[in-house]
Amino acid sequence: MRYESIPPGYLTTELAAQAAGVKPDTIRDWKRRGILKRSAGSPRYPLYTVDAVIAAKAAPKPNSARARRAEVNTA
Repeated sequence: MRYESIPPGYLTTELAAQAAGVKPDTIRDWKRRGILKRSAGSPRYPLYTVDAVIAAKAAPKPNSARARRAEVNTA
């Protein structure tokens, strides 16, 4: 289900990436890692709030593969 119009205050993956200054794959990665949560939409076509995208961009993230593996092993 693609959106003909997006409700005010919500962003698609592509729009969230533009707002955060990252690639859409980064938004999907944040979602997978639990940094960004879907606020509406479907699992295939998620929508995110502007506030959630801003918070995810500011959230601390491991910057190395070793740190990411440690993050997964402790969860």
